[in-house]
Amino acid sequence: MALILCKAEAKTPYYYERLDLHIYSLEELAYALGHYLYLVPEHFVGKELCHWIIDSLGEQTFGEKLLSLIEMGEKEERLLFRLIRESGYYTEKEVDELSMEWRRIHALSEAERREKMGDSLFSLGKYGKALDAYQDALHFEENGRRIRKIGESYIHTKEFQRAAESYRKLYERNHDKMAARRLYFLSKMCFPKDKFKDVFSELDEGVTDSWEKEWEDSLKAARVSSERKEIDGAYREGKEVFLSFARKKIESWKEEIRGRA
Repeated sequence: MALILCKAEAKTPYYYERLDLHIYSLEELAYALGHYLYLVPEHFVGKELCHWIIDSLGEQTFGEKLLSLIEMGEKEERLLFRLIRESGYYTEKEVDELSMEWRRIHALSEAERREKMGDSLFSLGKYGKALDAYQDALHFEENGRRIRKIGESYIHTKEFQRAAESYRKLYERNHDKMAARRLYFLSKMCFPKDKFKDVFSELDEGVTDSWEKEWEDSLKAARVSSERKEIDGAYREGKEVFLSFARKKIESWKEEIRGRA
C-alpha cells in the first residue's frame, strides 16, 4: 500500500455539499471525486472552488490556471481531470480509467444517471437524497427496479406509509414476491391486520406461514437483544431514570433519521 502525503492542508475546508463533506486537501477532494463520479455536480470546477484552492490551500499558480481555463470556456471534463491529475492521488492509469468511466456515465440516459446517483447516495446512507434521485429517475422512465429502490429508501427514512404504497404499486405492477414480503412485515409493524389481505390471498399456500415464523423468530431475538436489556435496566431504576433514558434515546433516533436525509 502506497503512502500518499498531502501537499497542503487547507486553512478553511471546502464544503462538498452533495457528499456533506468538509475537504481539507486536493488529495481528499480527488478521492471523493474519483470514488463517487456519479455524484459530481455539473460545473463542479468553478470559481468558488478555484478561489478555495488559491486562498485556503495556497496553490495560487494552479488555482489561477484553472480560473483562466474557465474564462476561456474549457470543457467540464478537462477541468475536472486536470484537477484530479494535479492532486497526485491517482496513477496515470487510474486517471485514464476514471476518464473512461466518466464518459460511460455521460453516455447513459438521464433516467439511468439519476438512478446511479441514487445508488451512490444510498451506499453513503444519504437515504433522503437517494430517494429524490430515484424519484427523478422514475419520472423520466418507470420500472419496477426504481419503484423497489424508492420503497427501500422510505424504509430507511422511517416513512412506512409511503414505503407500503411503493411496495403495493410494485406488487400490482409485477406481482413481485419481495414486495409482498415487505408489505407483510410492514403490516405486522404498523398497519391493521387485514390491510393487504388481497395481496396475501394471491400468494402460494404456505408463503405467509414462513414469513410469520420469521417474524416470530425476530421477536424472540429482540427480547434478548442488548438494546432490550438496556431498556429493561433503565426501567428497573425507576420512573425518572427511565424517562431521562427514553428522552435521550428518542433524540438519538431523531438525529439518526436526520442524518439519512
